[in-house]
Amino acid sequence: MLEVHIPSVGPEKGHMVSTVEVLCRGRRHVVQRRYSEFHALHKRIKKLYKVPDFPSKRLPNWRTRGLEQRRQGLEAYIQGILYLNQDVPKELLEFLSLRHWPTDPKAGNWGSQLYHRPVVSFPMDPYICIPSPEPLPNVVVHGVLQGLYGFNASTAEAQPEAARHPAPTPPTP
Repeated sequence: MLEVHIPSVGPEKGHMVSTVEVLCRGRRHVVQRRYSEFHALHKRIKKLYKVPDFPSKRLPNWRTRGLEQRRQGLEAYIQGILYLNQDVPKELLEFLSLRHWPTDPKAGNWGSQLYHRPVVSFPMDPYICIPSPEPLPNVVVHGVLQGLYGFNASTAEAQPEAARHPAPTPPTP
């Protein structure tokens, strides 16, 4: 998945530069772009793709509040391009300096890719579970229980019911 944010705008070499942060497949990539570069991107893609309105260069208050409005506008513009188009425009990928993006439609399908590791879960409380009549014990469950809780399932199953629960002691007079 591709996420784009503009965390800051600030002066660099006499120009105002936007820091563009790209999160792509678990990796963070940062590029710096001027307003004129955003506008050039807009001119290139507006006839080819669905794009939101481009934010105005003229700001009512150039200082802090105006820069924040521009930052928010440019971030909303880039995110709007991603939202409105099923495929990421190649011009946007070039603008973000992303060279290794899948061109295969199946590889770009978000539903076909997993972005997490497999998860082991217990559908029920393991202490309440009735022992299964399977001929072999579930070594994975026993190992996890032993590792997490110091619970040794093999000794608990081997003990008879009476040995698990000590007999009550009679009250002393």
